[in-house]
Amino acid sequence: MHVLTQTLAIAHPMIPFVTEEIYRYIPGTGGLLAAGLPEVPATPVDETAEASVGRVIEAVQALRGWRDVAGVRAAATVPARLVAEGYEETGEHLERLARVAFTSDGSEPVASVQVPGGTVEILPSDDVDIEGAERRLAARRAKLEAEIERAERKLANPGFVAKAPPDVVGAERDKLERLRAEVEAL
Repeated sequence: MHVLTQTLAIAHPMIPFVTEEIYRYIPGTGGLLAAGLPEVPATPVDETAEASVGRVIEAVQALRGWRDVAGVRAAATVPARLVAEGYEETGEHLERLARVAFTSDGSEPVASVQVPGGTVEILPSDDVDIEGAERRLAARRAKLEAEIERAERKLANPGFVAKAPPDVVGAERDKLERLRAEVEAL
């Protein structure tokens, strides 16, 4: 009877007429609205699990970002070596989600991706075109530096700073900081 009354109380906001009709037939109870919703016990948060999953999410984002920059096909699995701490239980998930295959191969890495707790060293593969990635990075860096130069000239112009609304000048300064951070990350 307890399970039935609790289920009816939970379902009441969605199907009020049906739950009220069923509740009427339960002996010793008043109206369903008087019963109220059941108390939900607070579930404890596992801080270790939260940190572990957060670390994997950051690592997957970093590796996928590198794959995009390097031009690696989405379906390709890249050989790599995990040189980081904290992935003892989640290493398999990281492999699957980032499409890498961790190995203890002693070959020289062609790239290194920073992840929380260390790095992932990318090993040579036919799917990895390092020269092409370096060309794309150089082109992206040149484009960002040109935008930084334009923003610096704009902000150095006393006419712009004096005549433009403060929110426009602030947005331009924020954009300049964001561009500098992006170049630094490359």
